[in-house]
Amino acid sequence: MTTDTTPVMPAWQLFSARVVSVVCHPVFVGVWMMYVVTYGEGDLFLGVGERSRLYKFITFTNNNLLFPLLIVGLLRGLGFTRSVRMDAARERIIPYIAVITFQFWTWHVFRNQPDTPGVLTAMCLGMFLSTSLALVINNFLKVSMHAMGMGGLTGLLLSMVFLGHASDGGGVVAAILLTGVVCTSRMLLGAHDAREMVAGLMTGLVPQLWAQLS
Repeated sequence: MTTDTTPVMPAWQLFSARVVSVVCHPVFVGVWMMYVVTYGEGDLFLGVGERSRLYKFITFTNNNLLFPLLIVGLLRGLGFTRSVRMDAARERIIPYIAVITFQFWTWHVFRNQPDTPGVLTAMCLGMFLSTSLALVINNFLKVSMHAMGMGGLTGLLLSMVFLGHASDGGGVVAAILLTGVVCTSRMLLGAHDAREMVAGLMTGLVPQLWAQLS
């Protein structure tokens, strides 16, 4: 007779992991990144009117939060996915393509507006490249989208330090610590293994750094 020795996760720990997974979903992390660039330190929008700044923030939020959530909701309602979590890799193909389309459009619009800071244009390009890469890798490995989002955030903050748009590295340290919390939460929930987490982090981090520093 065998005995199951698998440890049981405390209820509070499971609840905390789920809360972190929702709050730190990549669509929300993208808006955090936009907020850092638009309203954070560094005066990236110095000389740009408040209305233009707000317009860009709303445009980004519509394209990278509201529209992707609408697509996922429609796919779930039509039965193309079993859950909004999209646990299976094949369920992520259409959402990836939709998000890539929205991200490309955001980048295209911003890069053709003279008052758009270079950091913002590069951020949108990095996000587009990350999601495009994730779509390709998704054929072989279910990349962690949460880790990808946190990698992108870390890459943005790190590049802002390198480019002199941040007074210190406090934001980078906070992002790294939060990345650890998010990745741990996803693994505790059994959503990904270590290989998928690392793949997600690199998929988010490297394109963002490349876009910002190239």
